[in-house]
Order: sequence, then structure tokens, then C-alpha cells
Amino acid sequence: MISNWIDISMPLYPGMVQRPEDPPFQMEPVANKKDEENVLAFRISMSSHAGTHIGAPMKYGSFSEDHEQTGFSATIGLAKVIEIQDRNSVKAEELKKHRIYPHDRILLKTRNSAPDWSSDRPQEDTVYLDRTGAAWLVERRVSTVGIDALFVGGKQNIGKETHRMLMQAGIVIIEGLEFSQVKPGEYMLICLPLKIPNGDGAPARAILQPVR
Repeated sequence: MISNWIDISMPLYPGMVQRPEDPPFQMEPVANKKDEENVLAFRISMSSHAGTHIGAPMKYGSFSEDHEQTGFSATIGLAKVIEIQDRNSVKAEELKKHRIYPHDRILLKTRNSAPDWSSDRPQEDTVYLDRTGAAWLVERRVSTVGIDALFVGGKQNIGKETHRMLMQAGIVIIEGLEFSQVKPGEYMLICLPLKIPNGDGAPARAILQPVR
């Protein structure tokens, strides 16, 4: 059955929640030159990290040139949605309470999924993955980490370090997920980015199907 798929993607629209440093999402109609009322298409302008997005993996400190293929196995398959109780950050101490194995796809549901994603700017106190949590996931050799935040490591200076730790370990990062309709458990995940050669990442559509 296809009716039990759950969309965990953020919608893209002008005024959407985004990272402060990113250009705003813009969409405007492009009219037929012969007929101004006949709109044929829309011109879209946005950041490569708009809404739900996947960052390109890194190899030896630079973005991988073959990232178009490397992410398929990491973003299609069984995934574990883990509900985080900590109200501030995702720490190793809490992650160790869950069964996490090598090559697992881990999706972190935090209190970030409770507010309405339609806000025009990010929450200032977003729950993020801290250094200890990132280090432990690297040690466990997971293949994927997804989170319901636009910054996996938060907006502090430590956030860049957390992000780099995961990417240099070859872990695919999915940011901007939305789990308000998702319970903890095991799901089939399908998440594919737009095909943008040599990009630093791309917007993606992500869906989950409960595993019975």
C-alpha cells in the first residue's frame, strides 16, 4: 500500500524558515512573451541548503566529486527514528541507550518537530547534535544522520566542527526534516537530493513508511 507513506520534508515557499545566511527562497511566474497572461513556468531562486536538504559528502577535506551516486544506499532503506528527550542537545549519553549499529540510518526526532515549521525564521534555541553525540555516531560507523533542524550541529562555532566530523567520516547528513507525524521506531526511508553536479548539497524530498 502507498497510503501509509509519511512526508517528512519541509515545503518550499517565499518566507519559509531558513538559515540566516542563506538567500531567500523566491518564485516568480515567467510569462509567454506573446501572451502576458499565459504563464508557462516559474523562475525559482534558492540556496542549495533550502528546506530539507542533503550535504555533499567530503573526502580528505574537500567535497567528493562522485557524491551523486554515493548517497543512494545511505538515504534509501531501513532507518531508525529515535526520539531525543534532552531539551538542549543530542548527546552521546542518550544515544548510547539505543541500539545503534554500523551502517544504520539514524533519524533524530527532537522537540524541534513540535513548533510549526512555517515560522519565517529558525528557532533560536534549536536542539542540535553536540560533539559527543557526533563522535559516538562516527565511532558506531553509521551511514546516515538526519535531524529536524537546519543545522545538524547548531549555529554555535562548535556546529561547524560537528558537521565536519560527520562528513569526513563519510556519514551522509540530512537536515531540515519534520517528524511531527512520526513516532519512534523503524521505517523505510526514501530521500533523494536534486541532481546538481559538483554542488555542496541539494534540496531533497524525504518520505517514511512504517515497518510492520
